[in-house]
Amino acid sequence: MEMEDEKEDMISTLPDEILSHILSFLPTEVAFTTSLLSKRWKPIWLLVPNLNFDDQRFMNRGKPYFRFMDMIYYVICAKIKHRKLIKRFDLKCHENPVNESLETAVLKWLIIADKYGMEHLEFQGSDRLNFYNFIFAFSNLIVLKLKTVRVNYFLPVDFPSLKTLHLNDVFIAEHWYLCELVNSCPILEDFEAKDISVRYWLQEYNGKFKRLTNLVRADISNLNSCDVPIGAFSNVEFLRIEEMYGHVPVFPNLTHVELVFQRNVDWCWVLGVLEKFPKLQTLVLEMPQLLTSVKSFISIPSISPECLSSQFKECNITNYRGQEYELQFARYIMLNSTHLRRMTICSSSSMNCEEKLAMQMELLSFPKSSALCQIYFK
Repeated sequence: MEMEDEKEDMISTLPDEILSHILSFLPTEVAFTTSLLSKRWKPIWLLVPNLNFDDQRFMNRGKPYFRFMDMIYYVICAKIKHRKLIKRFDLKCHENPVNESLETAVLKWLIIADKYGMEHLEFQGSDRLNFYNFIFAFSNLIVLKLKTVRVNYFLPVDFPSLKTLHLNDVFIAEHWYLCELVNSCPILEDFEAKDISVRYWLQEYNGKFKRLTNLVRADISNLNSCDVPIGAFSNVEFLRIEEMYGHVPVFPNLTHVELVFQRNVDWCWVLGVLEKFPKLQTLVLEMPQLLTSVKSFISIPSISPECLSSQFKECNITNYRGQEYELQFARYIMLNSTHLRRMTICSSSSMNCEEKLAMQMELLSFPKSSALCQIYFK
């Protein structure tokens, strides 16, 4: 008992800044309960600049939904009363038992958080809620991450400080909404867009994507080239993209690229696109999960892309089946990459042990230009 008391005393003697930093990693309702420990702990949770609420945590404990809303309301009121900052707000509303009241409440919560310094907002909604358009009015945001959000209408947008924009499972009524949103982020550094669905594409819209000159990272999937031209992201150092075909501009700063194929793979195109990545260091090719028709090499280039003979260090191929076109590509990479350090082959789950062993032996027999190249199998 004395040992426990000593430990408790040691923790309680830590400065407020350290204690509040520790609490910032906890859900807000858990951080709040520390105020019941003693008078020393009573004000500490208010110093935490983060709010983190997830209605699933309440529902999984068998609590009614209004308890979730009451908790947020109490915390917001306490922040206002004591004039404490709200720098980050993580809010997940999966359920929708009280549609209109929840929409109104969320609007109030976020508006208050914005007034108290909100710079980081992560919001996850549900398909049945329709209060999302006002989110784009928070011009002080540095980080905005939205998931399962419906954008039925669009308000004028201005995000002069936004550096991170992640859109996941977002429904957009008209394609120009996305164009205007991205164009409103002049210093954007990190852009992610996955499972974006657009209801209407209007040909009469004359707006154009601005080139994002500060962008360092882009992770893009299921975006039509009419919605997001790939040239807008050509400044990035990291690119992960699904289904990139057609014309590809030069990416002068790109060092890491991940190409994800859901359907056919045109290997001639893959080799050709490497010429657009002169500083490439890491290449990841994710083959289709299901075996589909493909195009094998028509001809091997007589001159290898510049990136393979300079600083190219690593190549990963996933869902590898050891078919002729894959073998040709792997052999070409090892033969022409003078500085290659690591070749990683992740075989398809459909291959049996004998097939994997035969594939490994064949790959190990290929000549390599780099004496430092190691081949790894998974």
